[in-house]
Amino acid sequence: MATSFLPAQLDRFRREAKKLSRELSISHSEALDRIASQHGVANWSLLAKHSNVAHLPPSVHQSAKSEPPSGVRYYLHGDIRETDPAQCYCARCDTFGPVTHLMPVSYHSDGKDGEQYLRSLASWNARKLDQSSKWYRPDDAQNVLATAAVAARDAREAARSPFHRWLDGQRDRNDPVGDLAGDILRDVGFPIGLTTRKELEDHLGRYGSHITKAFRQAWPEFNGAGRQVWTLADALAAELKITREEAQELVNVEPVELNGHSDDGAYGYEFDFTDHASPKLAAKLLRKRRSLKVQVGPWFYDGIQDSESAR
Repeated sequence: MATSFLPAQLDRFRREAKKLSRELSISHSEALDRIASQHGVANWSLLAKHSNVAHLPPSVHQSAKSEPPSGVRYYLHGDIRETDPAQCYCARCDTFGPVTHLMPVSYHSDGKDGEQYLRSLASWNARKLDQSSKWYRPDDAQNVLATAAVAARDAREAARSPFHRWLDGQRDRNDPVGDLAGDILRDVGFPIGLTTRKELEDHLGRYGSHITKAFRQAWPEFNGAGRQVWTLADALAAELKITREEAQELVNVEPVELNGHSDDGAYGYEFDFTDHASPKLAAKLLRKRRSLKVQVGPWFYDGIQDSESAR
């Protein structure tokens, strides 16, 4: 028999058999045999027996005196099949196929095979800590993707800027800096090598003033100043793209809540700086925004910690 199946596939077949048994009102054993027949095997007993044997190391086939492995062989994405070195396991297809399925040019053209290997490796490393696990994987298991995937991971890690690394320790914070860290670290397209404040602020500024605000709060902390008290002046400076000293002129403006016609709470705030901005600052705001009235989102007060923000 040339075809064998992984334990995960056998589990799926069993679930399909249960469904088939209910739909056709037949016994579970008959449903299993029908599933086996669909996959080219005479009956379930033969399918299960052959598949279980196929995933044992060659030593088990070759000698009844050898000690059997204590579990079922666990395959990572790209692992070479122990009984046939011309085949490897593809976790994305959930089946074995020729090595050429993944190498030298992958059947999957999205370039994510290395990431899939690293995820499956992390999953295996977590699983093998469980002493009661029924699975095993040899320490010298061969994998067609491992070398390139590890090299790509190491190269990316080496390319990360100090600021990008610093964000690793901030992602669990419940404040704008924590949100910024989570967004950046999840963004696989983020330019991880940016190092200067100007480079980072120019890049992040395209995503909105709330991102700029969070970055301006994060940057001094990154440079060793400790957690900063984010003030209303800081928030206005980030929103209006003016200096903190200029924003200090505007902190006494009472914003109007924008509620619309619903009872869902404010969807934003509107500031009118007409009577508070100096002529010089008013002219600057008019050049930048063409108005002395500015609307901000409901997130505007997030993280503000001084008394000016109490509303």
